[in-house]
Amino acid sequence: MKKDTLELFERLEVQRRDIIATYNLLSPDQLQYSPDEKHWNLLQVMRHLVTAEMQSFKYIERKHKKKDNVQKTGFGAAMRNFILKAALFLPVKFKAPKIAEVSEKNPDLEKMIEEWDGVRLKFKKLIESSDEETLGKGLYKHPRAGYLNIKQAFEFIESHVTHHRKQMKKIMMSPAYPSG
Repeated sequence: MKKDTLELFERLEVQRRDIIATYNLLSPDQLQYSPDEKHWNLLQVMRHLVTAEMQSFKYIERKHKKKDNVQKTGFGAAMRNFILKAALFLPVKFKAPKIAEVSEKNPDLEKMIEEWDGVRLKFKKLIESSDEETLGKGLYKHPRAGYLNIKQAFEFIESHVTHHRKQMKKIMMSPAYPSG
């Protein structure tokens, strides 16, 4: 499980680096463009992703410290994770959980990149320092899917980022999107 989790982590890093590289090529007007008042701009999408991962790590870290009291995940977690990932591929909009809502209109890009770098480094260190048994425990609690192990949590994060990358592309394809 550790090897698979680290490989998945590396895929997440490729995803993240690609998003950051794209954002670094965009002008402030492009980053701050929103199709309308009800929709996020690109900076708000990144703020949501970073906040969600930071909050996820805080929860996982707390559970990891009490790992002896945490149950191993089983078939139920695998099924809930499958359904969760499938739902994110549907063309349906989901309301962000309160803990990952975005209130800032134009979050600071550099600050978010630093935060994302930091939380990913913490995730990697946690995986590397954990044994197989611990990685198989329900250390992550998704608001709708319940307890998942670390690999399942990363599978969700990968699907979550993919879901929001579609949102980013939709913003950038908007007819009124600034040219530069």
